[in-house]
Amino acid sequence: MIQKGDFIEMDYVAKVNNTGMVFDTNIESEAKKHNIYNKDIQFKPVVLCVGEGHVVKGLDDFLIGKKLGKHTVSLENAFGKKNAKLLRLVSIKEFHKNQIQPVPGLEVELDDRRGIVRAVNGGRVIVDFNNPLASQDITYDVDLKKIIEDESEKVAGVLDFLKIPHKNVEMDGDKAIVTYGVVVPKEINEPIANEIKRLTKVKEVEFK
Repeated sequence: MIQKGDFIEMDYVAKVNNTGMVFDTNIESEAKKHNIYNKDIQFKPVVLCVGEGHVVKGLDDFLIGKKLGKHTVSLENAFGKKNAKLLRLVSIKEFHKNQIQPVPGLEVELDDRRGIVRAVNGGRVIVDFNNPLASQDITYDVDLKKIIEDESEKVAGVLDFLKIPHKNVEMDGDKAIVTYGVVVPKEINEPIANEIKRLTKVKEVEFK
């Protein structure tokens, strides 16, 4: 059975309960079927460390104690409840300065936060910074494919979660040798290495 701290490989399909709308999946055929395919996304099995917040909390908790195979879980308010404090009144002038005409449903970015325009009334715009899925019950269909033992696969999984592009991960004893896929600022190497060492059996990390 899967335990907290295990690395697993998983496929999933996530949908909103009251509409049946599939909003997320890592399976290419499912993404195309439900018109959410994005050519810029690499569709492949997800590697995650169970109990470490690599997926939404309700799903993370559900995975503990499960056997490999297919499972379904329904989560109430999976992404939290709507918070009225996250509704913000913004002057329409702020949008016009950036040559944006706000209309209900428009996704915008203000002060490094993404929100959705809910209403436009005269010179005032209400922007909702709640998660778009807040107060929604969500169902996850998951296929738990395997428990990962290989340390290089674990390291690659941590890098994927941290959204660090990488070409290759090799092991030399208990040292992981990571070849980046892009130029990465050296100052982030230490926190990346610390997270890898915290979650795996790796004792040393070398970056190339």
